[in-house]
Amino acid sequence: MYMKVTAKSNALQRAADFHVILPFHDGYPDAPRPYPTLVFLPGYSGSAEEIIFALPLRQMSALYGIGIIVPDGENAFYTDHPERALCMGQYAGDELLRNSRRLFPCLSASREQTFIGGISMGGYGAAALGLHYSETFSKIVLFSPSAEPDRLLSAAKEDVPGAVPASLFDTLLGGSRAYAGSPRLNPAKAVEQYVAEGKPLPEFWMCCGKQDQLVGDACSRFRETLLRAGARLSWEDGPGDHNLMYWDAHLESAFRFLAGR
Repeated sequence: MYMKVTAKSNALQRAADFHVILPFHDGYPDAPRPYPTLVFLPGYSGSAEEIIFALPLRQMSALYGIGIIVPDGENAFYTDHPERALCMGQYAGDELLRNSRRLFPCLSASREQTFIGGISMGGYGAAALGLHYSETFSKIVLFSPSAEPDRLLSAAKEDVPGAVPASLFDTLLGGSRAYAGSPRLNPAKAVEQYVAEGKPLPEFWMCCGKQDQLVGDACSRFRETLLRAGARLSWEDGPGDHNLMYWDAHLESAFRFLAGR
């Protein structure tokens, strides 16, 4: 089952669309309820609708019995800016899931059955929000995540295909000093804080293509950060670039991880 929902958001101070896929009446046996739930975040320049129709998410939902919620990312890197009434991080990491559970009681309220994931910018958002809201999310799936936006949003990357304007780093992430010291904005800093406080990390699954010039180095460094912290990590690379073909090829592996198979 697929539907598009429009609902008022306190975090965004307006009505916002999001998309819901449920493993119900799609030609497969109905999955047992409550459904485990994945909040799935699109990348930069990608809309929720584009991702839903470009990747076989509906099939994955039916095969693995997982509900999927997809918001629009609005190129905001899932950051919070209350001064502009644009708290996209709060919306994607907290409010969206709470509202979805009210509208669809078939979605599980259990942390063990609640996940977050995303592609590229959405992968960064999933890492940052999954760690920030770790009482909500037990597993995080990252498809070629922009794990180091301070490096991605820099002049050095501007000539790489798919690059994001460097000017957005100060606008969205507050500049180098604010980003470096913030566990909310900097996933590596958040992992460091988890280790210092002795807190268990969520489980991670991550993939990145070997030809990915945009975020390949950042993914490798974030992988090493997680391994040094003792995180449970499933990692995949293989041939591929920063594109839908690579993510499509690895999508089912991520769902097997979420389903514990």
